[in-house]
Amino acid sequence: MDRLRRWVSRPAKAVAGNLRRWVAAQFTTRVIVTMPFAIALNIALGFTTQKVLNLPIYLDSIGTILVGVLAGPLAGAATGILSNLIWQYAPGIGAESNIGPFAVTAGVIGFMAGIWGYLGIFRPRPAGGIKLALQTGVAIAVIALLAWRMYTIPTYGEGWTGYEDWVYLAIVVIGAIVATTVGLFVYLRRDAAGAWAAVAGAVTGFVAAIVSAPIAAYVYGGVTGSGTDVIVAALRQGGADVYNASLGQGLFSDPIDKTITSFVVLVILSGLSSRLLIRFPLGHKLAFPGAERDEASGPEAS
Repeated sequence: MDRLRRWVSRPAKAVAGNLRRWVAAQFTTRVIVTMPFAIALNIALGFTTQKVLNLPIYLDSIGTILVGVLAGPLAGAATGILSNLIWQYAPGIGAESNIGPFAVTAGVIGFMAGIWGYLGIFRPRPAGGIKLALQTGVAIAVIALLAWRMYTIPTYGEGWTGYEDWVYLAIVVIGAIVATTVGLFVYLRRDAAGAWAAVAGAVTGFVAAIVSAPIAAYVYGGVTGSGTDVIVAALRQGGADVYNASLGQGLFSDPIDKTITSFVVLVILSGLSSRLLIRFPLGHKLAFPGAERDEASGPEAS
């Protein structure tokens, strides 16, 4: 019996040890130091977009996705969760905010970013010829389609809106600028990573919308105090119940928001040197091939 117990416990101990190492590897000193800056970025941009400009997007996940891509799913999830909890509950920051319960969604976004990091979605992808033209078109098409969805929702199309008139134009301008910027990034840099980041952002947005819908509907009745409330109201006027109106709003807002956010993260990463990137847990998934060998042979390796 003792031999059987030892035989059973040995794999369990191995699994537990591997799990501990996997968790510890994502929370290196460099990652822990980076997380507060990422959280501050999330709160600053999110508050400005949602509360000051009252736009129907969020821009509160740039730091979350950045940490997830650099460090892994758990580090990304922790950054997202802490961002929302600090924003909501820290004294003097967000007493009137309703962002706290959406920490669940923020955690999912960060976790997915870590998966994209493991898959190397944000790594440089040199391309040329037909392949480059095709992936440039994909990047532009994804953003144009998502912006078009925002432009044509009932909130803007039926003459009733809680926004100022400039918001209607802002959607067109933002969509055009982002689509052009992403297209130029892919084409001029001969780097198809922009197309991959756009697709990853859209997928993340759809998942985030599904996770957020029950929170928005059953905790807040669809009214969260941000610029997206008017979309929920318009869908409710069209006959949707509170859950489906909240889900519909998320499916309009989240994909374009996370696509923009993912591209911003890609731009940030593209501005960092390979020598810096590979010092993060998933940096080898982001740097050009050979960067680790260059680092090992550099002056700091001696």
